[in-house]
Amino acid sequence: MQWWPRLVEGMARHPRYPMAMKAAAAAALAWGAVQPLGGFADDYPYYAPFGAVIAVSTSVASSLKVSVQSVSAILTGAVLAFAAAQLPWSEVALMAVVVAAGVLAGGWRGFGTSGEWVPIAALFVLVIGNADRVEYAAAYLGLTSLGALIGVLLNGAVPPLPLTPVADTLTSLRETLAEQLDDLADGLRQDDPPSLEEWEQRQKAIDPHARRLRRVVASASEARRVNWRAKRWREATDEQIEQAHALQRLVLIIEDLTVLVVDHERQELEQVALGPDLRRHAADAMGRAADVLRHADEDSTGSTYHDAAREAIDEMSAAVVEQQQKLGGDMFAAGAMVIALRQTLTTAPQRPAPPLRPRV
Repeated sequence: MQWWPRLVEGMARHPRYPMAMKAAAAAALAWGAVQPLGGFADDYPYYAPFGAVIAVSTSVASSLKVSVQSVSAILTGAVLAFAAAQLPWSEVALMAVVVAAGVLAGGWRGFGTSGEWVPIAALFVLVIGNADRVEYAAAYLGLTSLGALIGVLLNGAVPPLPLTPVADTLTSLRETLAEQLDDLADGLRQDDPPSLEEWEQRQKAIDPHARRLRRVVASASEARRVNWRAKRWREATDEQIEQAHALQRLVLIIEDLTVLVVDHERQELEQVALGPDLRRHAADAMGRAADVLRHADEDSTGSTYHDAAREAIDEMSAAVVEQQQKLGGDMFAAGAMVIALRQTLTTAPQRPAPPLRPRV
């Protein structure tokens, strides 16, 4: 059974895997549920699994919302088809009318992404249900609703709570920010500051990680609603969301720090902000700050890294003040770097997130 923990962990890291399994199970249950019903269920049994698949989503709240929106969109489309059928026009003209009206009606924001079902349902009721529109509309709406109910109940019985993707994304973003600080530090350790082109090669793609963090945090926050499992994991989810907000602030701080360094400490400038002595202090401070981010999950050594970074930043600050007193001149950029590094240290996580056991 060594494969079982890996399977469970893989499903926890990729929420669409358990969602796919639940969608398959819901579709099968819905198909089985309509078999004994008879009547129009014998003619259109496939609408039940269709509704079940629509309903299974990445959260219980989302399942409820999508189900209501989809059924409402189908009902609206059916109403449009019945209304259009009363017009003494050709079939082609009626099709054009219901599609145009359905597309317009589907744009109502209350339907969300399910608005696309309005013109489709209208067209189906008008054309496929031409022989008996009442029976067809009842089958379409009723069986889809039944399947959606089964999907919602199954999703509610085993509700998703995507904690692992949030934890992975937090770690990935912290590592990327640490690498950015390390690259800045390495550039500043050179005898001469890098050129603009060299600095550009040292800039990391932080935005994709930050966008992914926003997406997975929003998904996790939504998954907590109408979720009986959420109470058991409240401490972990609260800590994750708190760390996510801190990292989002940290992204802005390190991006500003990067701009400061690139704009004020490069080969093309006649007068740089730091110079050889301050570059050494700045490089040490940035490297120590990178260590804080990289080892944020280490319980025993976290405070040690913070202390070392704080000492290095204090040394840089003292060196900036000393150079200002000795040489005078504009030290605003160097001072802004010190402030950004202090903000990095105070914003960075100072305690590990609660341990997460993989859960499907």
